[in-house]
Amino acid sequence: MESLAPLKQMSRALSNLNRLVASLPDEETLYDEIARIAVFECGLSHAMVAVPDPLGWVHVRSAHGKNRDAFFSVKISVNEDLPEGRGLIGRAFRASSPIVENRLLDVPEMKIWRSVLEGMGTASSAVFPFYRAGSVHGCLSVHSSSEDFFIPDLVDILKSMAASLSFGLDNVDRKKAQTLHEEALLTVKNYYRALGEVNEFLIRIPSPQELFQKVCDTLYSRGDPKGAIVGLLDPKTKMIVWTAFAGLSSDWVYSLSLSANPEGAGGESMADEVLRTGKPLVVNDCLNHPLSPALRRKLEEQNIRAAAAYPLHRSGEPTGVLIAFSQYVAFFGEEMERLLDELSRNVSFALDNYDRRLEQKKSERTILTLKNYYQALSKINRIVANVMAPHELFDRTCEILHESEKTSIVGVAELDQNTGLLLWKHYTGSESDWVGNLRLPVFPVSGQSAFDSILLKSFRDGRPLVVNDSLGEISDPFLRLLFSKHDIRSAAMFPIFRREAFFGVVAVVSRQSGFFNPELSALLDEVSRNLSFALDNYDREQERRSQEDRALFLSLHDPLTSLPNRRLFYDRLDHAKKVALRHGSAFAVGLLDLDGFKEVNDRLGHKAGDHVLIAVASLLTTLLRDSDTVARLGGDEFGIILTGLSPSSSSEPPSSGTIPGLDATLDRILEGIRNIREIDGFPVSITGCLGVTVFPSDPSEVDQLVMNADRSMYAVKKAGKDGWKIYVPGSSPVPQDSPRKRK
Repeated sequence: MESLAPLKQMSRALSNLNRLVASLPDEETLYDEIARIAVFECGLSHAMVAVPDPLGWVHVRSAHGKNRDAFFSVKISVNEDLPEGRGLIGRAFRASSPIVENRLLDVPEMKIWRSVLEGMGTASSAVFPFYRAGSVHGCLSVHSSSEDFFIPDLVDILKSMAASLSFGLDNVDRKKAQTLHEEALLTVKNYYRALGEVNEFLIRIPSPQELFQKVCDTLYSRGDPKGAIVGLLDPKTKMIVWTAFAGLSSDWVYSLSLSANPEGAGGESMADEVLRTGKPLVVNDCLNHPLSPALRRKLEEQNIRAAAAYPLHRSGEPTGVLIAFSQYVAFFGEEMERLLDELSRNVSFALDNYDRRLEQKKSERTILTLKNYYQALSKINRIVANVMAPHELFDRTCEILHESEKTSIVGVAELDQNTGLLLWKHYTGSESDWVGNLRLPVFPVSGQSAFDSILLKSFRDGRPLVVNDSLGEISDPFLRLLFSKHDIRSAAMFPIFRREAFFGVVAVVSRQSGFFNPELSALLDEVSRNLSFALDNYDREQERRSQEDRALFLSLHDPLTSLPNRRLFYDRLDHAKKVALRHGSAFAVGLLDLDGFKEVNDRLGHKAGDHVLIAVASLLTTLLRDSDTVARLGGDEFGIILTGLSPSSSSEPPSSGTIPGLDATLDRILEGIRNIREIDGFPVSITGCLGVTVFPSDPSEVDQLVMNADRSMYAVKKAGKDGWKIYVPGSSPVPQDSPRKRK
């Protein structure tokens, strides 16, 4: 009767298991309940449900018993080539039939687990394979602490329990398939809605980034909760760069490496085939598809079981991928594939539509930019006609060109002949402060090693430098760094010449790629040519003015001494009289004649005589004030006007001492002449005769004032020379009073 007790107990347990199976529980509940029933209702010491992975290693799905944790610490396989695969579980799985060992510790193949089994108190064990869709899926392993426990009747009941588990798993799959079918119908309907939402969004002609994110968000909200991602092909690395995603963490998305290069990392992935063929690729069972191990592991991390990848085209070429994910095997049916294919085509159409609109806007902007630059050229031509100074011309040019395109930076640089560098003294534009510190090497200078920069290559032949893609067209490391630092995408420098020699450049830079089309480049080239013309025109005008100024100067000045001539002397004298009358002041008119000058000419020659005249002119200019006038009237005769004198308070005619400071000034003049004792290394001896008249004590007209001063000068000559005398109105032509002599 005691031997029947376990049979009754197991029969009741089998009934309970069958009722559980009929309730259609999920897979994990089935595993856990059969192990629990085997231990707690059948009286077994331990029970375990194990399922091998594709590599043959067994994973415990459920375990019960006092030492259940031991099951999770041992390595078990179903691979016959491994020692871990030669135990009961491996044999039962491979044979697809139960294996019973009533004296388990005596089995040689079990030696590697002996310590674990002894710790669990296991004496006998039986393993029963269970099935899923007609194939062995896993094993039910049961243990007893008694030897010879598993009699045939007990084994039959345990076989029935394993069969019930197999039936339950198939029921789970049928229920899941039915649920999946229902969900698929719902998902298809949701995908239709997603397609409609995306199509409505396309009417706005959104930017690619907005479009990609909308597609991902819509698929995630309307489709499977695993989400979607969009990536674009990097032409240089041949890797997919993820630009939008939904339903998946950013860390996981950015760590997903897919290549369009079959020989690169991830090359055997979906991206390679999709971009190479331009056709969709649907993988409805990711675990059993020939994907790379790395990609399979990435998909397993997110429990992804199905994926559908569709190419995104731009201008007819595949440039990216749209991938939708699902946690269900066989999720992407024919209808779903058709919908996603249509969605990807619509996205591709939207990309081309965006490009067309962008090209249209670019064309409209180009036309507006050209119009503005034509107006700028007209304004620059007008200021060129005004013959401005170079610094004013360059400042106005920068301002006018910048007004044509507010986003640009405009500058004019001049070549430093000593260093061969372009120095930027004229520039304008937002965030252009860095331009003033910029030094661009163009030409090598003496002592430097020759170099062949991109600037030298252009400007050496008078050609402009135009760059429309700074990253792709510039190889010079310095310029690449400069453009990258200041986000310069396009740049153009047009040479300026002065008298046919390279002078500098006018430059325009922009943060837009492709900014300089041929028409705009031609306009800016004309600007640089007009600036070159303006510089030459300015130089010609300066030369003309210099010649005019020289001619005017010579018409009013003595060419030898650069002193005012007789014409300017009389003009200054007339002006001095008007000022004296207006302000009630006095002025003196003096005529100076040199004694000993003829002897210098006769003895040393006219060149030495010229040097004497120059020395006397320099002396007089030094001794007198800037407000006074010294003129050469001809030969060795000089005229002097001393202005701003205080009028005499005496009613007597002016004489020595009556005009404050006058006599001291006259003495200094004569003393200075006496001190000129050497010319061209030869000794000379010259003196002066100085005749003076003072207005308003002498109220004569201008011509008479000069004549009166001349009378006084001749009076000095008659009295023995080397002195000065002030004219006294009303005196005889040859004054009787003696002139002031050298002390």
